[in-house]
Amino acid sequence: MPHVTPLRAADPRRVGRYRLAGRISGMPAPGPVYLAKTVDGSEVTVTLLGGAWATDSAARDRFAAEASAARRVAPFCAARILDSGIDGGQAFLVSEYVAGASLLEVISAGGVRQGAELEALATGAATGLAAIHQAGLVHGDFGPEHLVLSAAGPRVVEFGITPPYGAATPAADMLAWAQTVVFAATGSPPAVPADLEILPQPLRPITAACLSADPAARPAARSVLQRMLGDDNPPAGLLAEGSRRSARASVSAVPAAAITLPPSARRPRPRRAGRRVGSAALWAAGGLVLVVVAAVLISHMLSAGTQTGALRPESNGGTIGSRSAASGTPTAAPSSRPSASATAAVPPTLAGAWSGQARQSNPNDIFSVRVTLIGGSRSGTISYSGTTFSCSGDLSLVSFAAGTLTMDQGIVTGQTTCANGTVTLRQGSFGTLLFRFQGRAGPAASGTLAKR
Repeated sequence: MPHVTPLRAADPRRVGRYRLAGRISGMPAPGPVYLAKTVDGSEVTVTLLGGAWATDSAARDRFAAEASAARRVAPFCAARILDSGIDGGQAFLVSEYVAGASLLEVISAGGVRQGAELEALATGAATGLAAIHQAGLVHGDFGPEHLVLSAAGPRVVEFGITPPYGAATPAADMLAWAQTVVFAATGSPPAVPADLEILPQPLRPITAACLSADPAARPAARSVLQRMLGDDNPPAGLLAEGSRRSARASVSAVPAAAITLPPSARRPRPRRAGRRVGSAALWAAGGLVLVVVAAVLISHMLSAGTQTGALRPESNGGTIGSRSAASGTPTAAPSSRPSASATAAVPPTLAGAWSGQARQSNPNDIFSVRVTLIGGSRSGTISYSGTTFSCSGDLSLVSFAAGTLTMDQGIVTGQTTCANGTVTLRQGSFGTLLFRFQGRAGPAASGTLAKR
């Protein structure tokens, strides 16, 4: 779960028109995340976006256009991007504050849901996805950790803001919706073929349709919502009615102190090709849920500009973590972060070898990542392997907070194809590690690692 700590000496006190009240750790974001207050005293989250792109007028225009698209998502069962801007050359996003526990945490702590409450959860999730799809966007990684049960009802969080591409499609979102419904009813992901007898009508046939192996056969989110409501044209509008009905049943959040996720509760969901298996749910309980779209935003903007990838060599001869050789911009140097305290160390539970696949903004840029962590120490190793490159390096611990390891990456072999930068390893749902690399230049790389 997130931790709100006092502002550091170097932290700004205001960003745009927002007064910062504390620093939030445990958020998977490309820059510092803060708890902030608006002029009327409302609480929001502010994420600062790193990178020199904010000084480029074309990049700033793309940033404004992407953030504007995110604000078009209707406020029905979906957390929202509220504002964005540039302050002193620093870009920032402002997101809705949502208090509550994720569905993954609620099921793990309080058991499965049935009857009217299950239907309310399913309706809320379908409403949130329909609102996102209606704005021309996709979620891209929906699951039980991305449905937060607030006092006002279910809220879909962490949706992407770029148009559909690759495996991130509306049809993939609806498959994930069906898997989430089955998880809420059984406490585990659906088997193949799925036994849906436990689901009530009309949820059973709708869920079965969304579990189809053929993406073209899965109904759209709006169609699912219409069938759930049994009304094609409710007086208040489809999304408004879905939001109202999702809050009708008793959706009680579990107190943060009662939420634990033992290993037995971290059951693997079926892997969805080209997407992460899951995201950490630990930081959502009883705290702030940030609509984490900044990483997708930066990747989209930078891939549209002149920068090359952060990890994969580009066709123009650029190197991993660098700009194009023609630009003359040097490869990224190690990030300047404070050293880890003497007491900070890799926890024994994370020790060992972790491996998996990662990608950059282009869904076809897939490569292998292997991380070895040494329990009780402040070090580890990392290696990358792609179709045209390989490299390896050392990891040095910067901090460990809220289930997230932040480590400096120093490349030892393959310096011409890989760059130094920052690696974060965040404990994900179902016993995974969520990997992220960010160099000084180029889009971030991310993926999911499993213990070997």
